[in-house]
Amino acid sequence: MSMELHPSLRDDAKRKLFIEKSLATYFVVGPQDVAPQGRDLLTTVREAVKGGTTFLQLRAKPADAREILQMARAIDEILAECPAQSRPLFVIDDRVDVALAAQREGLRVDGVHVGQDDLPVSHASAMLAPGSVVGLSANTAATVTAADAVAADYLGIGAYHPTISKAGAGAGLGARRFAELVKLAQVPVVAIGGVTAADAADVAAAGASGLCVISAIAHADDVRAATENLAAAWKRAIA
Repeated sequence: MSMELHPSLRDDAKRKLFIEKSLATYFVVGPQDVAPQGRDLLTTVREAVKGGTTFLQLRAKPADAREILQMARAIDEILAECPAQSRPLFVIDDRVDVALAAQREGLRVDGVHVGQDDLPVSHASAMLAPGSVVGLSANTAATVTAADAVAADYLGIGAYHPTISKAGAGAGLGARRFAELVKLAQVPVVAIGGVTAADAADVAAAGASGLCVISAIAHADDVRAATENLAAAWKRAIA
């Protein structure tokens, strides 16, 4: 298998801490998020990378497998321009099959992010290249403490606020309930769902490892500036 996992994922001594630090400024994006703004996916990704996003997730709804793979190829070309040690981690939402195909092509795809209705974390991890990142969505005490969650590399807990970016996300947890769930988690956590730079202090105080956003970057007038603002807000919050 030809693969281009991030170098720090291959070092067992560094892997866990590296993933946790990479969660700081996490951007989820797909064509459905940028087309209404009159933007294309690749321009948006390129500007977010220049702005300092540390983790990138391709969530392309409702694209088919071939379309998602083609998007991953194009994003790989952007990531190839980054120094190997400093490029953001890159995962594909839901589609373990596409992530595996991308890795077999030698693309810089570091893993997947799965939901409660997708393949279990252990299966996804076994299918992908050794060292691959597998994240999991969770929003209740039961899902945060389940074996699947313990096996994940990180959890995306939300929706933090009510959001229109993800269908079925439900009512927002709010800062207090989010903090309660973070305390139950055994792996690093990011807050997702309507999150903005203004939430950085509360999310950091809860013990989470970063901010995971869609609209805060994808819908911003200036993608690069919005990414820089998010990254700066998180750095201030954890200082």
